[in-house]
Amino acid sequence: MEISFLKKQAQLALEIIQNTILELLKKNPDGLRNSEISRQLGLESMHQGAQKDYLVYSILGQLLDQKLIEKTTGKPTLYKIIKRTN
Repeated sequence: MEISFLKKQAQLALEIIQNTILELLKKNPDGLRNSEISRQLGLESMHQGAQKDYLVYSILGQLLDQKLIEKTTGKPTLYKIIKRTN
C-alpha cells in the first residue's frame, strides 16, 4: 500500500471521529468531560494502568483550535459546542 493511501485513510477516520464528537456534544448542550466522551464513544484508553483518554483529548484540542467547541474554566472541565448566531 502506498503511504498516501494510508494517510488518506487515517485522515478520513479522524474526520469521522471529529464529526461523531460534535454530534455527541450537540446532544449534550450542557457539555461533557473528556472521560464521558471517551466512555460514551468506546474510545477509552489506558496507559500504565491509569485512564488517560489521550485520543479524545487530542481530537478535542483540534476542535478547540478550529473554534468548533469551547471548554469551560474550572473543575470539571466541560466541552461544549460553540453557539453560533446568524
